[in-house]
Amino acid sequence: MDHHTQDHVGILSEAFYLPPDKKLVADVFRDEDVPFGTLSKNVDFQRDIGIHDIHVTEEMPSVLALEACRRAMDQASVSASEIDLVVDFTSIPEDYVGPTWSAAGLVQHELGLDNAFATAVNTGGCASYHLALKSVMSLMLSDTGFETALLFAGDRTPEFNKTYYPITVASDGGSALVVRRNSPRARILGVETISIGRLHDVWYVPGLQSREPNEEPTEKLLHMYAKMDKFNEGVIPINFRMFGKVIQKLLKRCKLSMEDVDYYIYPTFSTWDQAYFLKKFDLPREKVYTAALKHRGHVQESDMVINYAEAVDQGHIRPGDKVMVISNGAGFAWSAALIQH
Repeated sequence: MDHHTQDHVGILSEAFYLPPDKKLVADVFRDEDVPFGTLSKNVDFQRDIGIHDIHVTEEMPSVLALEACRRAMDQASVSASEIDLVVDFTSIPEDYVGPTWSAAGLVQHELGLDNAFATAVNTGGCASYHLALKSVMSLMLSDTGFETALLFAGDRTPEFNKTYYPITVASDGGSALVVRRNSPRARILGVETISIGRLHDVWYVPGLQSREPNEEPTEKLLHMYAKMDKFNEGVIPINFRMFGKVIQKLLKRCKLSMEDVDYYIYPTFSTWDQAYFLKKFDLPREKVYTAALKHRGHVQESDMVINYAEAVDQGHIRPGDKVMVISNGAGFAWSAALIQH
């Protein structure tokens, strides 16, 4: 077997679905308990977020995921019978909250993917995209029974829990990829991840079991919370250093340098976060996709899929380009994937 043309995994298609209804971020801040004031480095969360409006819906997260899956399969011209593996990489609670439930089974059933095995990889927060890619690559390259896989995510945050202070404002939406062993399009050159276990509970959803004595059960127990002291002391000082570490680890494995990377896909958190990323790695703005921030905000782990798809459609990513897709995620992980489009 020629290892230059075989034994790799490529992305046949990437697609997404964003519900049409929008909500102004000013109205989000009005409706939610968002602190005022300046964070470290003279950053004011409300002033410097850079997000004007987000997508919102009352549909279940699985509906968003299903629509994205249908679009990805249509774009890849892949039939239901060709899908061997279905992987859900949604990072927050979905239609049901439970230890064994994932939308993977629902997607398998609704789309008639009768030949597929359905599972979930979602412990990396917004880096779950990378963990799913890495897991699927490992399965495909070790088991010839897995030829084609469908990866997806679907997120709908609670109505009054769109603000992830002090990071971003979350948008509802779904995304999906179809990947195939030995596909010539969008070859995945490598995926690297780093996790730090002591930060596992910086972001968390408390759940009913975490109620205080005599506390009334309310929807707020299913809201996302941050331990601000742990975030400021544990994440902020090392965040971009960890990004650099995972990027260099991946480039070294691929025998490449930063100069070899043509384009970067980075989460849409905020204008100040994007500015720090560009400054830290001395990157010109035209090499990093930032256009999505203002009218979408952060679509959790789907940012990586949606931003990549839009960058391709807008001509920022061309055939042959080497694209670095980067994210961090509550869990806590830093991840990078290098894709030769």
